[in-house]
Amino acid sequence: MKPRIISIAPGVGAALLAVTAAAQPAPPAAAPPAAADEAGDDSAALAAKVQDLEDKLASLQNQQANKPFPIKITGYGDLGAFATQGDGSGFRRDIGHAMMPSLNNYGWVFYGDLLATQINSRGDVADLGQAPGVDRFDSVHSGGKLTFLVNELNLGIKAGLGPTAMFTGSVNFTPRSGNNFSLGDSFDVDIAQLEWMPTDDGKTSIFVGKVDSVIGNEYKTRKASDRFGITPTLMGRYTTGTAVGIKARTLLFDDHLILAAAVTNGSFVTEQFFFNQETDSNNFKTVSGRAALRFPILGGTLEVGPSGSWGTQDTTPDDGPKMWFVGVDAELAMPRIDVKAQWLKGKAPGDETTMTYALDLKQGGYVEADVLVTPLIGVLGRAEFRDADMNLGLERIYVTRNWRATGGVRLSISPNATLKAEFSHNGEYGGTPSIPDDVVTTSAVMAF
Repeated sequence: MKPRIISIAPGVGAALLAVTAAAQPAPPAAAPPAAADEAGDDSAALAAKVQDLEDKLASLQNQQANKPFPIKITGYGDLGAFATQGDGSGFRRDIGHAMMPSLNNYGWVFYGDLLATQINSRGDVADLGQAPGVDRFDSVHSGGKLTFLVNELNLGIKAGLGPTAMFTGSVNFTPRSGNNFSLGDSFDVDIAQLEWMPTDDGKTSIFVGKVDSVIGNEYKTRKASDRFGITPTLMGRYTTGTAVGIKARTLLFDDHLILAAAVTNGSFVTEQFFFNQETDSNNFKTVSGRAALRFPILGGTLEVGPSGSWGTQDTTPDDGPKMWFVGVDAELAMPRIDVKAQWLKGKAPGDETTMTYALDLKQGGYVEADVLVTPLIGVLGRAEFRDADMNLGLERIYVTRNWRATGGVRLSISPNATLKAEFSHNGEYGGTPSIPDDVVTTSAVMAF
């Protein structure tokens, strides 16, 4: 069969060619000049916005770099009331050497403790008594009577001086009764130091100025706003004072080793005791140090270590015997229980020419437990003792063989308000006659 040939008319072929051509995709049309300009404008606007944001970021970073470091004002008020047995003093005179005839080579013999009747966190006593031959500033002088007292108003400042430096200052104001047309109010600067942290981790600090102690562990809670209870321990008078000089402290081995050292004008004895002097009267300074290990135990942290100091006693010759203290302390801090202990001994040579007191601290120590029963209620118990002799040449001697048992309770009304109460029973041992000098004291601390 022959194939059939279909003929297409010329008009129909032209129509098919037209339809085929229309089915093919059209080439892209050239953008009009106006559309191209708009695209360029959008890119320029975006670039301008990015540059503006970068400029603002740089400006903020510059402002932050030049921003003054913060200044923080802190402080607290400590109000209280107290009562004591007897006349409020903690010592008695051995008249005619009847109690201690072996000490008849001394002109005056006293027994007990001058600072036994402490009534607040400052370590003020209810009464300093009427010892012959001395003129003491008795800031409270209650005579054993029930007394309301503004214990202390404290104002502190912390000021950043740069990313690695800070200034810290603390001033205590103590309103007291004046007499003979003079005011009894006083103040003392207990901290004025510059702290420099030279390492990137911030675990090493160098302090210059009037600095905290490096002896024992009680100095950490010496202020009313930091102390769990009210009164200092019998060892606090030797270890919680502040001194003028330079101090360094560092944490090593993941904070398991703590090292601290200081070179100061004098010792870290508290200012109201006999063995502290703000400025130095000799060239040989006092060196002090503490080393402690810290490690986790029983769900808390145990810190334990020795500490000590050695140097020329103020107002004694540079080439004479040195004043020294040595001891060991420990603290077990758990979420609801804190147990602290310290043992200490020391000597100060004194000087008869300058009438400077000598000290023989044969030994002393304390154990204290602070317990949070609930977030609101806390209780404390403390047992302590002190065996020491203190003499001023052969003119007078103070013989101390005393122990103390203290119990207390605290109510944390708020993070900034705490009510505390304590009872302390002071006792004597080693043949020392008993003195009625128990103390009941209270404190209301409002911190900010």
